[in-house]
Amino acid sequence: MDMDCHRPHKQPTQPLVLVVDDHDDTRELYVQSLAFLGFEVIGAADGQQAYRQASDLHPDIVVTDLTLRGSDGWQLIQDLQSDARTRDIPVVLLTGHGADSLRQRAEREGCAGFFVKPCLPDDLATELRHVLDRTGMDEGGVSAAL
Repeated sequence: MDMDCHRPHKQPTQPLVLVVDDHDDTRELYVQSLAFLGFEVIGAADGQQAYRQASDLHPDIVVTDLTLRGSDGWQLIQDLQSDARTRDIPVVLLTGHGADSLRQRAEREGCAGFFVKPCLPDDLATELRHVLDRTGMDEGGVSAAL
């Protein structure tokens, strides 16, 4: 069996989620919890790592904090949206800052969801499934099975 490091395209069972958070414990909590709740999950500690993983692996959805080492979530969103390889990946913000102005900017920036920490992993998983359903991920074979 070939052990390719890239995931197969159009995998029918588990959507791939990229979780971006510079706090190791928080990132690992969501990575482990979402994996337990039926997602394939990878983590990234900063915007540059997240952008590389998104470009290489093309996750079904990205969950990012706004505060990241070396940059911020807004820059990651702009980088993803400006690249033809990643612009169709929905982005959900998961941040400790709940100001209405941030929520409004998230909407203007085209984010598919906005959550304020602490957010229970079950609630996040439910919203990720809704976003995947709304954004037509069933064409790729993932959300229709959820």
